[in-house]
This record gives sequence, structure tokens and C-alpha cells, in this order.
Amino acid sequence: MQMKLSLKATREPEHAFENLYGRLWNEGWLRVAAHKVLSNEGSRTAGVDSQTKSNFLADLDGNIKRLQEALKAKDFEPMPVKRVYIPKPHSEKKRPLGIPTLRDRMVQETLRMTLEPIWAAALSRHSFGFRPNRGTYDALAYIGNHLTGNGSTYQWVIEGDIASYFDTIPHKKLIKAVKKRVADRDIRELLWKFLRAGVMYQTEKHETVTGTPQGGIVSPLLANIYLHELDRYMESKYLDIPERDRRRRRYHGKSNFLYVRYADDFVVLCNGTKAEALTMKEELRVVLSNVGLTLSEEKTKVTHITEGFIFLGYKVIRETGTTGKMVPKVLIPESASKKYVHKLRRMLAPSTTNDSVNAKIMAINRFTRGWCEYYRCTSAPARVFDAVGNELHMLMAHWLGRKFRSKMSVIMQKYWIDGTFGTKRMKLIRPRAYEAKRLLKRTWHNPYTAQEAIRREIILWYDNLWIGNETRRGWSDIREEVMALKGTTCYVCGTKLHESEVEIDHATKPRARFKDTTEADRMKHLQPICTSCHRAKTKADLKAESRMR
Repeated sequence: MQMKLSLKATREPEHAFENLYGRLWNEGWLRVAAHKVLSNEGSRTAGVDSQTKSNFLADLDGNIKRLQEALKAKDFEPMPVKRVYIPKPHSEKKRPLGIPTLRDRMVQETLRMTLEPIWAAALSRHSFGFRPNRGTYDALAYIGNHLTGNGSTYQWVIEGDIASYFDTIPHKKLIKAVKKRVADRDIRELLWKFLRAGVMYQTEKHETVTGTPQGGIVSPLLANIYLHELDRYMESKYLDIPERDRRRRRYHGKSNFLYVRYADDFVVLCNGTKAEALTMKEELRVVLSNVGLTLSEEKTKVTHITEGFIFLGYKVIRETGTTGKMVPKVLIPESASKKYVHKLRRMLAPSTTNDSVNAKIMAINRFTRGWCEYYRCTSAPARVFDAVGNELHMLMAHWLGRKFRSKMSVIMQKYWIDGTFGTKRMKLIRPRAYEAKRLLKRTWHNPYTAQEAIRREIILWYDNLWIGNETRRGWSDIREEVMALKGTTCYVCGTKLHESEVEIDHATKPRARFKDTTEADRMKHLQPICTSCHRAKTKADLKAESRMR
């Protein structure tokens, strides 16, 4: 069905789709949406209704049935988005974060499933953010490809930034933009309900008269739909013009432009003078003003390509290469290295020495893997990877020394394995293990019509990253020690277990009955056990405890 929608949207660019609403309450679509939402780690976090993944799964069929009936009767009402504030890195300021309820997320997912195939065919090829099979690499490869060669004359760069974009989108104009491709009034009314649902901070509800739902699944798509007007303006006036017209513009002393947008961040490259780049900046300000948006004067800069500019967390610059010619380079900014090291220092702070070694290594490996994958397509990343890797080595060594109150020679003897720190279960990944990867320009195909696997870019977030802390601190190390001393055979049923299947049980008496938890976690009280035996024993212990009460 998605393929049919996208094919029709491609063949009939002016067609406005009707009869879409029925897909939202189709049981199959709802179950796919529920699976997608519940598979996300965020499903453990409740919205204003306090319902989490475990609550929803307790009556999955009943919850889907009630959702289906509410949508079919057209009386579904979204709840306000729960607002929390999380700290920004290197700043005292906090960033607002929106948490919709699970049922609202599921309905938004069905909306995305319905609308995205239509707009996948319509959105601009110069738009790279929050779209299937497109991402930061494609945007950077597109820029790099147009900066390569002696014939490239783009000299001035406008680094565009829209002030508080996601919070300031005018609702009526957004629905009007959706109406161009969606004639179904019921779909538009449901979108309007989501836009006007409001936010709940602590116990106080605030109305939302502008902006898209924070944390909403459909919000990135709506944001792209609204900025499509800017994309079309740039394409019709400057980008999609014949080559002879581009040459004619240069002959008459006028500039040509290159434009790339990723969500609300965009860059415009100019092959004329700085004055013409500044004129384009003013033109963009007027275009955005006409649709109710504001170009941030503070963040929108005009810089020369030889000075470089930051885009999507990368530094793009043209400078002299090894052959003596000017070449474009995509580099890791110094600010990115500082953020990585700052996060490591937080993860390996002295206050975290009660965490398990294995849990800490696992958390750092996740972070390092994501960071290095994001930056390995830059020009010669090995130098930066070595520098941050040395910092990681020193921080980990000192953390282990503080944790075990041991000299460095003892730590190195016990935890230095194959050129890195590690345990029997896992080793610390060193950034230098990631080799440079060439940044290649790909031809984009609509995945809904080309039958390609749909891939979505995973964004590297520094906020709320797991730092290796555990619900029961140090438990991972205790588990490994039990397996080393007592093996991996279940002490109840005698089944030989794989290491990944082993659970640890307080064999003498339940942990809750110990007055001293330190005493409870001594080796003499712990035994390896299989999952089924552990559940049965815990159930029996709880029953016995309730009788005692």
C-alpha cells in the first residue's frame, strides 16, 4: 500500500490524496506501529498517563482494540506532551524534551506510515534530514563533490540557522502545506489535534499555538513539509536552471548558488562576491519571514570557504592538499573531540568507581563506536582518533586504579589485554581500531518505489547517554566472579548453561532479608542459576514472605 501511494505521488505530482484515514485504524497497521514504538528504548518512559511498555503489553490486544475503536469513531483525542528539561553539554542551560504517551506515539507512527510515502516522492533532492535512506554522509558528499576540482569556484558560504524552528512553525500554514497533497479532512483534523494537544510541565498544562509536537514521531516529517517551500524557492530560482542560464548569469556578473538543507540547518554556497552572498542572506531572511519563520542573525554567518564552516558536526574547508592543489576536506572539529573527552570524564568520574568494570567498558564501547562511526568518513581521522584514544587510555587506567586502590603496575598486569584494557568478558575499544572510510556520493532512490530496504539515520546524542551505572552497582563484576569460582551449572536443576544464560541467585535466603547488603553479596551466599529456576524460586520466596507477614 505504501508503494502504491508513493508511485501515484510520483506519477501525479499535483494529486491530493483522499480516503487515507481508514489506514490509521486498520488493525494490521496499528500492530506494526505498536511493534515499532514498543521496540524503541523510549517505550520504557511514560507520558502524562504514566503508562509504560510493560503496562501496555499486559493487555496488548485490548489496548490495540480500544485504540482502533477510538480512531474508527473519530473521537481519538491526543494527550498533552510531558515536558522535561535535560542539561545541555558544557552549558548551564537546559533543553526541553517532550514525551508523548505510548498510544499517541502509535497513532503518530500510523500517520507517518501513511504520509511519508507520499512526501518521499515530493520532497526536494536538496533536503537530507530525517528522510529514509538519506543522512549526513549524503549531504556532505554532495557538498564535497561540488567543491572538488579546479573548476569549482564556490568561495562564500552562508551558514543558515532558523531561530527555534520546531517551536515556531505556524499551525494554520503547516496544515495548508499538508493540504496540497492530502485532501482527506479527517487526516488533517487529527494532525491539528496533535499540534494543539499542549504540553504538561509538572502539574501545569500549557497551550501550544505554534510548533510541532516535541518528541513526536511525525514531527520531523511535518517540519520537512513546511520547509519544502524554501527548497522549492531555491530550486526554481537558482538550482534547477539550465546550464546555459548558469553560464549567462556568470557572464553578466551574477552568482550561482549551491544549497543543502538538513532539517532546520542549511548552507548556501556562492561563487560570486561576499556582497552577493550577503544579498542572498537577506533574500533568505525575507523568504522565511513570509512563511512566519525567523532567520537567526546570531547563528547565520557568511564565511570564506578557506576559513571553513561547521555543518552537521563536521568542519568543511578547502585548503592546499598533498599535491599542492586546493582540495575540499571534511574534518573532525576540535569542539567534537572536546565533547567526546568531556563525556568520557563524566563516565569515568571518581564518583562512579562503584560501577562494574564490565558495565563501564560496555557503556564506553557503545559511545566510542557511535562517535567513531560518525567521524570515520572525515579526511585522515587517524590523528584525532589517536589523540582521543590516548585520553581514553589514561582516564580508564586511573579509574581502575581508584576503584581497586591499586598501583598502576598491578592494574596493567590484571586488566591490560591485547593492547587495551579488558576483562575475560569484554575489551575496551580503542578509537584507532576504526579506519578511515571514503565519503562517497550515492544516487538516492525512493525506497517505497525502488523496493530498497528502508534505513534511518541514527543520530549521535550526548544527552542521557548511559554511562555504565547499574540498578545494583557492581553486580556485573559479582556475576563474573561467581561464574569464575562456581562455574555455569544451575545449582537447582543441574543444567549446564552458556555464560549469557547465567543468572545469580542468593541461595541461602532472599537478598531482602539481609540487614547488610554487603554481606548479602558475598560469594558464600551466591550461586549460578538458570532463568526458569530463578523465577520459580523467586515466586516461592515471595509467597513464603507473604505468609510470614
